[in-house]
Amino acid sequence: MSSCSRNPAERRRPRAPALLLALLLAVLPVQCPGTPAAAAPVPLPVAAVLVSGAETSLVVDLSASTPPARRKVSVTRDGIPQQANLVPVVSDGLAVALVVDTSAAGAATLPAWLSAAARFILEAPATTQAVVITDSAPAMVTVGPQRGPTGVVRGLTSMRAHGARATAASLDLAVRQFPATAPGRRVVLLYTAGADAGGESAQALAARFRRSGTILVVVGTAAGDPYWANAASATGGFFAPAGDPVVIPALDQVKTTLTGRYLVRFPTPPALPSRVSVRIDTGELQLAGDAIVATTPAPPPRDRTDSSRLRVAVLTAVAAVGLCAVVVVIGLLLVRRRRSRVPAGPEEGGSSLSPAAGAAGPAGDGFSASGVADPVGADGPGDAAEVTDLTDVGGRPPGSRVARPQEVARGRAVVPGAVARGRAAVPRNRRTPPW
Repeated sequence: MSSCSRNPAERRRPRAPALLLALLLAVLPVQCPGTPAAAAPVPLPVAAVLVSGAETSLVVDLSASTPPARRKVSVTRDGIPQQANLVPVVSDGLAVALVVDTSAAGAATLPAWLSAAARFILEAPATTQAVVITDSAPAMVTVGPQRGPTGVVRGLTSMRAHGARATAASLDLAVRQFPATAPGRRVVLLYTAGADAGGESAQALAARFRRSGTILVVVGTAAGDPYWANAASATGGFFAPAGDPVVIPALDQVKTTLTGRYLVRFPTPPALPSRVSVRIDTGELQLAGDAIVATTPAPPPRDRTDSSRLRVAVLTAVAAVGLCAVVVVIGLLLVRRRRSRVPAGPEEGGSSLSPAAGAAGPAGDGFSASGVADPVGADGPGDAAEVTDLTDVGGRPPGSRVARPQEVARGRAVVPGAVARGRAAVPRNRRTPPW
């Protein structure tokens, strides 16, 4: 019976695989059955930070995640958890200002804009508040704030193209609507064929919208110009190119893209600027990111060319009306003064009557009540008046009767026929007046 024995090298050989397996088990984590693997967070796209008083809203894009039953959000500042909630932009409490380009230059695209705006408001939540504003001079609210699509659609169907484009004025009017709305809950939806807002830079326009807590969404035909894309994206909105000519299916991207926008709402930090960390769990994805909550910058100087021109035109019109009123008043005063003027005596070229002539006798005695000689006397009407000349003129004896030519009496009373003018001496043989 023979026996064999293994050498030392053969006895050490089986230990090498065991040592390698132990090292692998120590390095790799052990995953129990049924426990999902922890995925690395995906960067959270923060589109804009909207600060309005005591509340701040971060506009985030969650379109990469399919909507699950519930989403969770957490916000921390300096490692301290903050109270926060996650709200879809398109949900109950939404306020929309529909701004439609109704200028004569955009008449070709107006039917498409009206159709797109009507479709949007019909698909919005039933509690959505909406107004309709015309983008043509003068910019005005054609449909006031109301809930429900009925009045809005009716107002859209009655709009017509006219006048020049007034985009800056219409956007000014839009951001003033719904002043009590929380930041991020007000959306301005602009349908335009214009390339810009009429002189204001895209950065200034975006800053103005952020200060008011408003999201700007633009649907337009100017796809080659980055103006609207830069202005809208800085507010948490976007630019939706509609093509030229407008393609109706392209307008559907507004609702699709806006549905993916969410608001992370939390109290404004007491000290600004401040950094906050946000983490969102959608069930299938975890998104994390940081944002800086800064103070609201002061409004930059804006080009108010259109407003200045309008103000100058109004002031000029007011001044013209005032000048016309002054001229009319002066003319009326002059006419009234001329009508109220009473002549103090005979017209130019006539002789004044002596005081003695004012004490004329009654009718039939040769003198009228106004103090002039009455042509109707003893010789009958129409004859030349004869008076006694008591002076010696031209060799005539005193007391001779001289016939004077007929003249028209001028005074306060209308005397028919001819009357004597000049200083006349009353004959002494005539009766004295009873007064």
